[in-house]
Amino acid sequence: MVRMIEQAGWLGLADIALRGGTVAILLLLVAHLLFRLGKGPVIVAGLAFCLSGIVEAVINVSPAVVDLDLSDLTFMALQQIHFIALFIFVKALFDDRFVWGGGCFIPVLFAVPLTLGAGLLDGTGSAIFRGLLVAYDAGLFFVLIRWALDDEASDLVRERRTFRRALTFSVPPFSLIVFLTTMFEREGQVEAILCTVYSAVYFMMAIGFGFWMTSAKKQLLVRPEPGEPRVAQEAELTSADRIELDRVVKAVDGGLYLEPGLTIGGLGDLLNIPEHRLRRLINKGLGYRNFAAFMNDYRIEEAKRRLADPDMAREQIVTHAFNLGYASLAPFNRAFRERVGISPSEYREQALADAISGASPA
Repeated sequence: MVRMIEQAGWLGLADIALRGGTVAILLLLVAHLLFRLGKGPVIVAGLAFCLSGIVEAVINVSPAVVDLDLSDLTFMALQQIHFIALFIFVKALFDDRFVWGGGCFIPVLFAVPLTLGAGLLDGTGSAIFRGLLVAYDAGLFFVLIRWALDDEASDLVRERRTFRRALTFSVPPFSLIVFLTTMFEREGQVEAILCTVYSAVYFMMAIGFGFWMTSAKKQLLVRPEPGEPRVAQEAELTSADRIELDRVVKAVDGGLYLEPGLTIGGLGDLLNIPEHRLRRLINKGLGYRNFAAFMNDYRIEEAKRRLADPDMAREQIVTHAFNLGYASLAPFNRAFRERVGISPSEYREQALADAISGASPA
């Protein structure tokens, strides 16, 4: 049963005001996602993150201000839902190939037994499971930071690169601190101060996240579905941009895509084009959201040509991968299957059989 404490004091009033502001901002973001950006996995994941964030803002209120009378199990379960929603949202945002599936909810399989143990056991057992739950959440946040940093160099969407940096240095560390401070008992003025500080920081983060979400272009959150053509925005390019973009395309067509380990910065150095401008040219002029996808399209087309060549029928697949600029066989196989729908070995077998029968390979 919810009961308000009459003598909450100025800290309690500030806590309530900040939480109310946070909830209002997140509700605005829910409306923005629902009515202005359409559908898609990133939108659904963003809705789950915002809605669970509203719950997160409410349940951490100090019992001296509003007593929600939540059990430890309920409290920790709701908190875990928010953390997992953040995990899935970041995965969907950074991975242009993201699709909903059972793998999205693997974190739940680990969180459920840990949460049950921490919330239901007493004494030493509860302390052990709480510690394991903290370690587990720390692992989730480490993965988030890795996601944010690993592909930043090849990400061509400027707004998403900005979010990668903001995410790395704000959301995971803050969320982990919140979890650590709310997992253990606190009393009196210390609890009131911690809850108000939490509310203030959460409110500021909600403002920043809300500004980023509502000002970001649709391209950031709404990605093309697999098989849809890339959407270029050539109207945003000047005549000088188009001339420079033509030089980029000709250079890559000429064989630069075969260069092992070629990065966006390396291509910019070779063509004497500043990296920030090269990112914009490829993103706006060609519709690519990721530099690796840009390179892979060229490499896979060349791979298809080589695999269909009867004179190269005995060439090992791994040799093709190395010659096409891949560091190992696994990323080549993955990129090929994503674009063609079958493995390189299957494609070669089919293409050579079609060559023998006189048909054209797909």
